[in-house]
Amino acid sequence: MIEKLKYLLTHALINLVRAGWGGLASIASIAVSFVIIGIFILVIQHFNALIAEWQEQFQVSVFLDDQITPLQLDMLKGRIEKEAAVKTFTFTSKVEALANFRRELKGQESLLEGLGDNPLPASFQLKIREGYQSSEALKTLSSFLSRLEGVEDIQYGQEWVERMSRVARLIRLLGTIIGSVLTLGSAMIVSNTIRLAVYARAQEIEIMRLVGATKAYIRAPFLVEGMLQGSLGAALALGVLFAAYRFVAPTFNLVSSLFPTVAGQGFLESSMMAGLVGGGAAVGALGSSLAVSRFLKM
Repeated sequence: MIEKLKYLLTHALINLVRAGWGGLASIASIAVSFVIIGIFILVIQHFNALIAEWQEQFQVSVFLDDQITPLQLDMLKGRIEKEAAVKTFTFTSKVEALANFRRELKGQESLLEGLGDNPLPASFQLKIREGYQSSEALKTLSSFLSRLEGVEDIQYGQEWVERMSRVARLIRLLGTIIGSVLTLGSAMIVSNTIRLAVYARAQEIEIMRLVGATKAYIRAPFLVEGMLQGSLGAALALGVLFAAYRFVAPTFNLVSSLFPTVAGQGFLESSMMAGLVGGGAAVGALGSSLAVSRFLKM
């Protein structure tokens, strides 16, 4: 088996060298396609990190009626504790809310002079579990909590949640569409390159068929050649992406104070890089299979 694989790889390398500029152009075209695909993957990876960081800090504020009774407050705590969507929660009394507000007004406490009664309500701050942070889940939770006795108002930044969800869906959709188009285009480029190699060796292939060679035996070297082109193109794309990423990495450091998770995200994970190279090999195999199948049918 090892000897057979060595023969196929050697044969594929020889054919790739024979292809000359055509083979290099095919590899370069695949690399360009995978650079664009890789850029979208990087964007999605960092955007997901940004969303994850925001979700970690995200909370729902439940503001309470000033006339809420101790019994209603205890019952409300119990209902919130039993809610599956709630990860943790904290309670802020009216006095604590005013003290927090004073701390936020450092040097401007005079604005509160003559305020009279404390106008700030007591509240619960809820941390939401992952999986319940979608717009629909938050609407359901908000609707449920607003019907409980003692609840005056609920705020969770509904417009912001919906906007982030739409942007995330749009980026993923664009990535899927563009990735699919570029993958198909790469497969066609490999197909055309392999087709030229097949036609150049048409007489040799015909002799192999006459002596009883199976289609699988004829197809194998071309499949390996296509996989080699695809994987080389994807590896070249990763090299270009890594060099470009190192060049722009200082820009991410500038926003580290605002988005530490995003700034520390780094380059693609090793599994993702392996997936891209494997994807390049699969694209090459697909293009090669199309070219050889057409020839053998003829």
